[in-house]
Amino acid sequence: MSRKGFRLATVERLREKHLEEAAQALHLAQSAVREAQARRDDLLERLRAQRHGHNTPHELELEAVYRFRLRGDLAEVDHEMAKLTAKLAERRDSWLQARAEVHAVAALHDRYRKQRAEMLQRTEQREMDELAGSGRRLPGPFPGNDSGGS
Repeated sequence: MSRKGFRLATVERLREKHLEEAAQALHLAQSAVREAQARRDDLLERLRAQRHGHNTPHELELEAVYRFRLRGDLAEVDHEMAKLTAKLAERRDSWLQARAEVHAVAALHDRYRKQRAEMLQRTEQREMDELAGSGRRLPGPFPGNDSGGS
């Protein structure tokens, strides 16, 4: 393998490794967003739920404090989700960039292989032409074995 082919193969492997790392980071970011969404859904459900009691003034006061706390927790989760969603978008962009780089290097490598094969084919054809032009016969049909009906 020539130096150029070796370098392209190395760059291709490095880009693929970078793509794998970006995919793992994207997966982790997606998992974090899903977890935050689950916490948010749980808080919303608890906030919507009616707790039944005797509705004494003391219980109403506790209920108000409880709901206030749930709203605070919900605000924190919403803030966290905004940050996680931004991070997810960043990780997705990074993954898309890494994927594009892998495709670009793979295309270069494929083109190099094709050019190399064409060059080898041209070299082989040139050698065949030189042999034919030098007057030497290539191994072929044996003399006396013509297909002309004598």
